[in-house]
Amino acid sequence: MEKSNSHWKAANPLLFISATLLIGVVLGSLFFNHSNQPIYAIVIICIGLILLRGCFFFAIPKWCNGMLVIVILISWGVAIYFATQKKNLIHFPYPVDWVVYCRNWVIQKINATIVSKEANGFALALVLGVKSDLNKAVLNAYTQLGIIHIVAISGMHLEIIFKNLTRITSLMPRKKIFLFIELILVLGGVWLYTLMAFSSPSIVRASVFFSIYFIGKFLQQSSFTLNTIAGGMLLLLLFDVKNLDNLGLQLSYAAVMGIHLFYPLFYKMLPMDNPILSFLWSNLCLSFAAQLTTLPILVYHFHQIASLVLVSNFIMVPLSNVLLYSLVLLLVCPSVFGLPYLFGQWIQQYILWINDCMLNLNRWPISNSFQLHFDKVQMILYFVGLGLMYRWLNKRQTYYLFQLLTLLVGYKILKLFSLV
Repeated sequence: MEKSNSHWKAANPLLFISATLLIGVVLGSLFFNHSNQPIYAIVIICIGLILLRGCFFFAIPKWCNGMLVIVILISWGVAIYFATQKKNLIHFPYPVDWVVYCRNWVIQKINATIVSKEANGFALALVLGVKSDLNKAVLNAYTQLGIIHIVAISGMHLEIIFKNLTRITSLMPRKKIFLFIELILVLGGVWLYTLMAFSSPSIVRASVFFSIYFIGKFLQQSSFTLNTIAGGMLLLLLFDVKNLDNLGLQLSYAAVMGIHLFYPLFYKMLPMDNPILSFLWSNLCLSFAAQLTTLPILVYHFHQIASLVLVSNFIMVPLSNVLLYSLVLLLVCPSVFGLPYLFGQWIQQYILWINDCMLNLNRWPISNSFQLHFDKVQMILYFVGLGLMYRWLNKRQTYYLFQLLTLLVGYKILKLFSLV
């Protein structure tokens, strides 16, 4: 077991460090008094432990050395929690005027080409996250159907920008200087869009993810998705611990983890040769994997879940991808022969048609939300059970299924005697 743990930590260093620091942050928020911040004492203790480990590295048993590392990281997590209560640990200046100019240029072009108020508000929400002009009935329908994430700036938007930028820059020669120029252009485009979209935590998460991935690719390092995700969480933790309380960020990370862990397992269950059926099955697996890990967070905060969430995501995700690509083409379309206006009118009709479909779907009697209630204990047990289910699906060992059933039975027995 010790050897496997060592191998796991060696293969996933960022995941191990981020998870341990996060434990420290949680402990800091639960057990320490906010008015008496012992940050300096914690830092001194951490330095002492590091010096102790350095001086007696070879004399300390291996298991004790590992525990000492965990204690140091947890202590640093507590210190980070207190250090970020009043201000961020790190701050990067950026060209505010240039970002505002680019944002206003996008708004002006959309206003000039998409004249319908409903379609215009939806386009601005989809491109920049500006929801002030979004139709209230449409917003309510998307919320009730569980697809409000469509009009929230997220990794889906950045993925389109990232992929298209890399397609363009891939035409450059594959020499070191051009690879460095490609790195600057791609990351500059990603972060410019992030700042234009008001740097919401969910899009910052996606930007950090793509940045870590692309920098690692430039340095010719091996790519491990869990490490990349954990690295993004680590950076957000260093910037501002309060980001972890943001619901959008929680749902964003939960969805990414669900897609990374469960999507490949579900997709391989039913292999298909037909490209159309394969695309539909892939879309369904993607939606189900994301919903599986975001479900307890949504139920805990809102105490309900949309009954047609899988159906609405299955329909809307590909339609919204087409719309996003169309809006990107509209923004780069040259102003000749009235092409932007004509293209904008087509996009306007497409948006109105999509919204009308979602409004009609929301009127179905079956679309009423289910009322559910999760407390913190139930949410934790759900994720523990989900982890056991993942191990069972991945390893195909009945041992994990037995543990899952034992967890469910044990919880029901405790619930029966009102002990939880």
